[in-house]
Amino acid sequence: MAKNQKSYTPEFKQQAVGLYNGRGTSYPQLEREYGVNQSAVSGWVKQLPPTKVS
Repeated sequence: MAKNQKSYTPEFKQQAVGLYNGRGTSYPQLEREYGVNQSAVSGWVKQLPPTKVS
């Protein structure tokens, strides 16, 4: 793993995917609010099953 690469918990990834899928939160908004790179969230959306966050 690269020195500057961040590591995220599975729970955090699932929450981000839920915000994207369930609430329609955009990639740029997730990046601003949570400090997560847009490409990382995009990859999680493709890999993880869709969930909804209430």
